[in-house]
Amino acid sequence: MKKDLRKISITGLKEINKLERFIEEICDYYNINNEYFGNILLATTESTNILLSLNENPSKGKVLIGFERSPKGLVFRIKLNNPELNSEKTEDFLDTEIRKHKLSKEIFIIKALTDEITISVDGKSIKLIFYVSSINYEKSLQRISKLQEYFNKKVSVKQNKND
Repeated sequence: MKKDLRKISITGLKEINKLERFIEEICDYYNINNEYFGNILLATTESTNILLSLNENPSKGKVLIGFERSPKGLVFRIKLNNPELNSEKTEDFLDTEIRKHKLSKEIFIIKALTDEITISVDGKSIKLIFYVSSINYEKSLQRISKLQEYFNKKVSVKQNKND
């Protein structure tokens, strides 16, 4: 199997359309259906947004997004590349934000939409794997159902608090 490796870098939210175009080109190349394309797009952009939120000085760093086709499926590696960022601060930031539930929604979305996710110990990189060898329409529907269930619970909790 011939390796398909692609990379891009973005410096901020203003360039997120560059990431979207990158993912769309990959999914078009591999004939990924619209439902699964949406899963890949949302999980990858949410992961990128998390790492971009760590980058206090965009002029000094960027987020690198790498893609490779592996026997497991489509693999996206999102990495924060900022030489000035203190790794202790990064780890504390992610840990603190997750504990405060500021990133809990984003992490839930990413976990629900990917088949495998790995977040590095220092919080500077996220690896997403999407199995595409036998894309299953039913699996996509289950994921959509999980997300709808999650958001319906959030809405009902808010409504109960307002009553």
